[in-house]
Amino acid sequence: MKKNKIFNLIFAFALFLFFAFDFSSCASSQNIEKSSRNRRQANNRVEVKDFVTLNLSNGIPVIFKKTPPSQIFTLRFIFEGGTPLVPREKSGLEDLTLDLMFHGGKNYSYDDIQKMQYDMSFSLTSSVGRDYSVAGIQCLKKDLDSVISIFADGILTPSFAQSDFQNLIVNSRQRLASTIADPSGQLGLELEKAAFSGTTYSSSVSLTKESIDKINLEDIKAHHKKLLDCQRIKIVVVSDFNETEQKNFIQKLSLYFSSIKKGEYKEPLIQKIAVRGDDLYFKNENAGTSGYALAYFACPNRYEKDYIPFALCLMYLDDILFAEVREKAGAVYSVGSGVLTSKSMLAVISAYKVSDNKNIKSLINEAIKKFPDEKHIEEKLEQYKNKYLTTLFSSSKNSRGLASNVITSLEYSGKADSYLNRPEQVKSVTAKDIELAYKKYIFQGESKSNKMRWIFVTK
Repeated sequence: MKKNKIFNLIFAFALFLFFAFDFSSCASSQNIEKSSRNRRQANNRVEVKDFVTLNLSNGIPVIFKKTPPSQIFTLRFIFEGGTPLVPREKSGLEDLTLDLMFHGGKNYSYDDIQKMQYDMSFSLTSSVGRDYSVAGIQCLKKDLDSVISIFADGILTPSFAQSDFQNLIVNSRQRLASTIADPSGQLGLELEKAAFSGTTYSSSVSLTKESIDKINLEDIKAHHKKLLDCQRIKIVVVSDFNETEQKNFIQKLSLYFSSIKKGEYKEPLIQKIAVRGDDLYFKNENAGTSGYALAYFACPNRYEKDYIPFALCLMYLDDILFAEVREKAGAVYSVGSGVLTSKSMLAVISAYKVSDNKNIKSLINEAIKKFPDEKHIEEKLEQYKNKYLTTLFSSSKNSRGLASNVITSLEYSGKADSYLNRPEQVKSVTAKDIELAYKKYIFQGESKSNKMRWIFVTK
């Protein structure tokens, strides 16, 4: 059974070395062309006709995103709240809960599910993040009745067998040990501690060495009950359903999920994360002759005005870091930038397999100072915009990507269709906007507002 994770702590460099694009806020060219024919501007929002929101009797919204004709059906069940609702000493509790929910339920055993997955080639997935978690299915439309029954069984009446829980803990313990032993994994762990300790995100998405022995099966069962609160649930459906099919599917969903009652959920208040504290240094014998380093710093949130200029700014920065730190100085195997996604975001510059540990910080700081002025930004601006938009479109080629787009828009802007504005927002960015974003968030002058905090892991 496929298990996806939003925040895998071994992510540190594989994630950072991608561009700081809004990967999950993208639109296919077909959607953009369609929306341009059918939209109207109102309060800077694009109104589109291929989004429909219906509600179950208990108020759970079901957002339908219509696709071109297809036999593929995709559904995502969103549990809002995230790590702010999990005590730090129980870090990883929600991840374990969602995983166990699909290890068999009242009506279908784990063996039953595996056999049916093989026979029908459908997928059950779950992912856990700082602001929300997602459980979902993807299947052929002809198998929808069977698959939705299995899915509902896991959501509503999971078996939560003690043996399954113990197996998950054993496997998690092995993964955690591997992460700690890996210098890049350790760097990811230290980043999470440094950046989020003392904030509403202080609880980790994943199990930690402090929490792994403090979670028991009764904790899982209690957390599951808290997840089943109609106030914290949204459902996203990506399919080619027509209006009649949508209404029929609402009736089907109601049979399963309208029984979910209102609980005690209150949306967490997320404050801007401040970057403070001295640089941090850690030892790891497995680092060998290489070093692993990163600097994290404040950045605009996903739907703030500065976000697109900042994302384009990081594209320029990545090329500078590659040219100056890797190629010219030969100080690192790879270097790049990225963002940690949440309602209060942080940006990161990372250096992987550093050969010049003594000077890597100064080399990166010197490279940052070589950011082009407005005139030279203009020379490559269209090239970077095209590159950005190409990346945006690429993630919307399938229903999984579209579902991710809708969820990200919904959770971070409050509107399911906000991602469709991205192309126009990219096109409207000027060289001056990028220069201002650089000075505000990246340039290391005397201002304390754009402080970078460094973390180093060496032997």
